Amino acid sequence: MSTTYAIANVQHSLQALKEMIPPEKWSETLLPIIAAPGWWMTELRTEMGIQEGYEPESIHGCTVMRNDEVTEPMLIDHDGKMYPILPKWQRAKAADTEGGEA
Repeated sequence: MSTTYAIANVQHSLQALKEMIPPEKWSETLLPIIAAPGWWMTELRTEMGIQEGYEPESIHGCTVMRNDEVTEPMLIDHDGKMYPILPKWQRAKAADTEGGEA
């Protein structure tokens, strides 16, 4: 599974979330965080050429946190709402395979 689509979706999702916030509140509204399971963090590290043992700290300004309680990477906004960042075809594939690995 490629993480390229998910990273692009983070940027698109940020723009969509920004449109839901009044402009006068942009400066005081925290960016969402990305909660991601270990399998996706490993995939991301491999595709981005990050050294073994390290994980990305942020993507498009959003803090990345490992969370094995989620089955796929999610954006969690300032209100606690969760948004999947994998494309629909990848979400279905992740749900069909144990641990999300193809």
